[in-house]
Amino acid sequence: MSQVWIAMIYYLLLTYIKYQSKYEKSLFYLHRIIKEALLSRLTLIDLLSATPARISDFKIKEFQLVFW
Repeated sequence: MSQVWIAMIYYLLLTYIKYQSKYEKSLFYLHRIIKEALLSRLTLIDLLSATPARISDFKIKEFQLVFW
């Protein structure tokens, strides 16, 4: 039951972010952007204004782990 409530809250937060930022693409695409950049050090405004090529640059640079 808690998973249902968490999913509903997540959906409401996504729709609120889409409404406030006037994001034009679908909620699914917004979900994918947030999911892929969850651990990066970017603000949500930077993510929503980035182009797909810029997002792939974020993924390559931010998520590479270096083991010493």
